[in-house]
Amino acid sequence: MSKPFYLHNTMIAAMMLMTGGAAHAGLSFVVTDTATRTEAFNIAGFATLPTGSAVSLGHLDYTGPGAQTVTYTYLGQESGFIDKFYNTLSGAKLLESDAIGTSISSVVSAAGPLSFKFEGDTGKFAINGGHWNEGTSIGLIGTNMLIGSTTYAYVLGYNDSAGTKHLGDWDDFVVGVSAVPEPETYAMLLVGLGLVGFSLSKQKKR
Repeated sequence: MSKPFYLHNTMIAAMMLMTGGAAHAGLSFVVTDTATRTEAFNIAGFATLPTGSAVSLGHLDYTGPGAQTVTYTYLGQESGFIDKFYNTLSGAKLLESDAIGTSISSVVSAAGPLSFKFEGDTGKFAINGGHWNEGTSIGLIGTNMLIGSTTYAYVLGYNDSAGTKHLGDWDDFVVGVSAVPEPETYAMLLVGLGLVGFSLSKQKKR
């Protein structure tokens, strides 16, 4: 007899959180386009990504399970403009004047694109999962990246005004993003694992 669908999903989610896959648990980058760097990505603390290297463009989605605290951390910028990052769910923002490592967080439970946007000082926005003004875009710098002493599930870079969304270096404002399950989500997963164990023990007794 196969396990009930919800037990199977709960077990998979719990295993992801307890293994190396936990760094990605709850987040997924959806690639909508690709581009080639026309300038080098060269923020201190990162490996230089040269002119001509590829970058994936797209949006970062929340996939669950349950509720998780999503944290955005400012990792640096290399821009001639004054850019910003807004967590539109909480209203908090990150600025170029903030210290590297400054973080803002919010609890997320709804699946879909995370609620944030980048802004250039010309009033241009790149909204995650939504509209990008001409000359702006959101690029994927890397996954499971160790920056300093912290590993970030996803590192995203903003292209503020290079002419079109396909031109630039995506180092105009860089953030690291990670998600950690809320205590009640861990509790839900543990209950689910208990139900899986109970179900398996009943099957063995038959």
